[in-house]
Amino acid sequence: MDLKPLHQRAANQHGLITRFQAAELGISQSQWHRLNNRGLLLPIYPNVSAIFGFPPTWHQSVLAAVLSGDGLGIASHRTAAALWGIWTPKESEPIDIIKLGRKRMTPVDGIQFHHPRDHEDIAPIKREKIRTTSAARTLLDFAAVEPYKLPLATEKMLINADISRDRLIAAVARHSERGRSGIGPMRDLLATWPYASKPADSVLELEMQRLLGRHEFPKFETQIPIGPFRADLGWPEWKVASETDGWGKYERREDFERLAKRDIYFQKQGWLIAHFTWRDIKGRSRYVVQTLRDLLRSRGYSGFGF
Repeated sequence: MDLKPLHQRAANQHGLITRFQAAELGISQSQWHRLNNRGLLLPIYPNVSAIFGFPPTWHQSVLAAVLSGDGLGIASHRTAAALWGIWTPKESEPIDIIKLGRKRMTPVDGIQFHHPRDHEDIAPIKREKIRTTSAARTLLDFAAVEPYKLPLATEKMLINADISRDRLIAAVARHSERGRSGIGPMRDLLATWPYASKPADSVLELEMQRLLGRHEFPKFETQIPIGPFRADLGWPEWKVASETDGWGKYERREDFERLAKRDIYFQKQGWLIAHFTWRDIKGRSRYVVQTLRDLLRSRGYSGFGF
């Protein structure tokens, strides 16, 4: 019996093979059982086995759960959040799997099956070679089970540009009509979201947005196009901008030369530019806040009070 085709298929599936896939490769049902009995295949769930020699991993466990039953499961909730990189799975945590259709799954240890009536935005995509719910659906499902972790998870998806605020608002609007769980926390978060609609380009920029969100600044924009350049954050109405300067932003001489040319260009266009470092934002936040307030006041903004 030639096992090479099984190995080749399993290599793209975290070391897994299903009985149906094996049949497509010419392995009969009796041969399948014989391979499992001899230890060449290691059964994980009915009709899903790992090939001996592939190390067991969390991703393998998730894909095995996805492939169990009819093989059409979709990683969801906390498990999907982990695959999107916004959640760290706990050792005792079950694997969340959405199963579409009316047939209820027989309970399986280690798997939490979900049978949602609302199929909006599930739109499975491959993450780490595993069928996973879309970014929007993942956040909404995550909000239902981990509402207190939702702000940080949402920030991470925005930073990674996995989703935009506008797309998320649209998804919430679609799901609100059905009154599903998770909508309340997500709606509350978006209603009080202090950051700009575009995702930040770096963690430092996001920290700046957080800082401004804690104070009474007018609504700002991010990644503002000014001629051939862009400003990290600012207020076009008053032509005041802020640049966050991390260690990795200006590593070469050419970077500093480009910075000087950009600042001169901004000034010629009538913009006031303030540069802040990580140390400023995290350790001298009063200085940052006061500097930007003074610049905005100098341009006529009067919303801070005294």
